[in-house]
Amino acid sequence: MQICNKNRPTTHIMNQLFKISFLLLFSITVFAQNVCNITTGIEKGGFTFDGPSTVCIGQTVKLKDNSGGTDVKYIFGYFGQAASQLSSITSQTNLDYAFLASGQYTVLQYGKKNGKDMYFCDVVRVLANTEPVYTTSACNDLLQIIIGQDPANNFDSYQIDWGDGFIETTPTGTTLPIKRARNYTTVATFRTIRVEGLYNTPTSCPRATTKIIPMDGGTNYPNIKTLEMSADSKSATISFTGALDDYDLYQRSATGTYTNGQPFMKNVKPGTFTVNLVDTVQSCFRVFRNFACQEGSGEVCTTKLEVKPQDKINVLKWMSNPTGGIMKVYEVTVEVKGVSTTINREELGGSSTVITSPGNPHSDPIIDCTKEFCYQVVNKVSGIIERRFPYESTSLSPIRCINRKDVVAEAITESIVTVKDNNQVEINITDNSPWTLQRKEYLYYKFENNTLDKINFGTLNTQYTDASVDASTKSYCYKVAFIDECGSTSAASPALCSIFLDQVSGGNLEWTNNSPFGNTNINKFDVQSFNEQTNVPKLETTKNANEIVYTPNLDDFDVEAKYRIKAISTNGKESFSNTYTIPIDVKLFLPNAFTPNGDNINDELSVKGSTKRISNFEIQIYNRWGNAVFSSTDPSKTWDGKFQDKNVPSDTYSFKIIAKLNDGQAFNKSGKFVLLR
Repeated sequence: MQICNKNRPTTHIMNQLFKISFLLLFSITVFAQNVCNITTGIEKGGFTFDGPSTVCIGQTVKLKDNSGGTDVKYIFGYFGQAASQLSSITSQTNLDYAFLASGQYTVLQYGKKNGKDMYFCDVVRVLANTEPVYTTSACNDLLQIIIGQDPANNFDSYQIDWGDGFIETTPTGTTLPIKRARNYTTVATFRTIRVEGLYNTPTSCPRATTKIIPMDGGTNYPNIKTLEMSADSKSATISFTGALDDYDLYQRSATGTYTNGQPFMKNVKPGTFTVNLVDTVQSCFRVFRNFACQEGSGEVCTTKLEVKPQDKINVLKWMSNPTGGIMKVYEVTVEVKGVSTTINREELGGSSTVITSPGNPHSDPIIDCTKEFCYQVVNKVSGIIERRFPYESTSLSPIRCINRKDVVAEAITESIVTVKDNNQVEINITDNSPWTLQRKEYLYYKFENNTLDKINFGTLNTQYTDASVDASTKSYCYKVAFIDECGSTSAASPALCSIFLDQVSGGNLEWTNNSPFGNTNINKFDVQSFNEQTNVPKLETTKNANEIVYTPNLDDFDVEAKYRIKAISTNGKESFSNTYTIPIDVKLFLPNAFTPNGDNINDELSVKGSTKRISNFEIQIYNRWGNAVFSSTDPSKTWDGKFQDKNVPSDTYSFKIIAKLNDGQAFNKSGKFVLLR
């Protein structure tokens, strides 16, 4: 089974990339045409500010024209258009303008000078007021303020009115962030403060407003918004919010504890980043500010998800976030009160569904199990900080997708291969896989050199004959598998190997003993021979599973001796080897004497030995002068010692036999014998 983690459909992402690429190209084109960047072929204009260049919303910016040009116009809020577009942009000849929104604006002056185009640009900063971006935290009589690194914080210096008569001003150009804390000498429920940004050139901006800060904490506790486990469960992406400050990130195994003063990561700023997990089963996180009150977040733990198919159901199991108990680090107490779980299910190319309040494990019945489904568990973790400040975090599992084509079903482990009479191999599937889904087709593979070669598919037949092989030449191995109704392909079975029988040096028979039964072992071998007349097999001997050699006795065979091996498994199944044929050697001879004297004892000379393999035969007998006295083409015909109906004399005679065997081989023999009367 292969369970994969996949990104969601990429159409939206590709569209976004296209937009970004287009905007980037547009921006490059626009700024390449920005008239503020032109330095050749033009005349340079000029203006100065009749007052501050940093103003507040609604405050008028006033200019002085010292360009010396003609037909001079101004665009208050130029953003890089080409010279050819300037005529279509609202411009004015007036030298003053009031901006209605905060920001940084480019003022463009353009006209004619000395017969050429004239351009000049400068920048105006427009403020809402003098209040910088800052955060506060409080505990008991300690109040802390951080003026962070933010584009809006472009003041020359800053002033903090702590509300107890003490006013603190930072030196001009102090580097951000600016961290300040004050221990009040008196205890109060609230403190009224004012934090202002100052410019070296005065503005008429309204002053920053005062703020009332509760001194019991809670307003700036960090919060882990999301925690998403990676596909390989080795890392997680964590996103947290907090003050404009540095934090310490603590991590523990779900079965372990946090160690105060030993953070997993130090000096982490609020945002999103990836961390390695100390426990790939489940790791838990908290964040603590390492300044002043050392506020801490609630706890959230990773959600590991497993998705497995079970029949037509996908079963989901995940690690739930631990609840209950009170934890302390930096003396900030946290209690996890509860977890609300949902499952996001997406059918690739289809609809999305949110499954609410699922049990763990959750069984998801699938109508069409051939389709691919992706799941993500969303745990909403809620709890209490310092017994009074609620928090909520989201723990996301990896996205797990089930494509049934990637799910490997359990293998068939028992089947049989056997050699047929024509030396083809027959494969018989015994489907003992515990996989319960219906079979869509069976697959047959030839297994050779550790590779699978599919030889038959698209069938539900449990029997297949491999007509492409000759099992009398070697052993052939096979594996079988199946595809179920959901599209899952099973693992291949153990190798099923035919038994190959051969004759080796010394005349012994020897055979292979790789099992033709898959995982089932061979119990014994029966050595069988075949009757030459009836072709009925009979048992010659039985061998143990580790005995693979037999010495044949050929005395009872005239033409050929045929043998085969029957393998018997431990559960009684049978498989046959190829049939091996041993041709019987032709042995012909004549007696060295015979006595044709009418006493009915050795009166005729006959050819002795095995003659059934002879297809052509001729015998000739000669006297001592080389004259033929007898010939025959019938090996069973005898000689009575007469030539032309007359007895030949006692003497020594010679013979010659010329024969051809049924396999085409020639057999020749010659010799002498004595005739006595």
